[in-house]
Amino acid sequence: MRLQEAEGLYHPYEVFVQYDHLQHHQHVGSVLAPSPEVALLMARENLLRRERAVNVWVVRKDQIHATDYGDDDFFAQEFDRSYRRVDGYSADNARKWKQFKQRALELEDMLGD
Repeated sequence: MRLQEAEGLYHPYEVFVQYDHLQHHQHVGSVLAPSPEVALLMARENLLRRERAVNVWVVRKDQIHATDYGDDDFFAQEFDRSYRRVDGYSADNARKWKQFKQRALELEDMLGD
């Protein structure tokens, strides 16, 4: 059977595995299968031979809806909430905090005299 003939029979499925009840599902790979039931069996045989899992999801690839990589407007933020991000706390902030504490200690010494 040629690839063009198989395209109508087999569909790509993305496989997600949950290894522990406390973990999230993780994408582990893809399988080609004619149905979701066969995709589950193929995922178990091909991707879970050496590892234990508690749950497996298979999702037909053409059923996944995703954003376009070039759609910057979709991810644009309405308000500046940079104070919520951790990337603003750098080594420079540590230096500034140290200087502030040093000045505060000097001010306490002057007020105490």
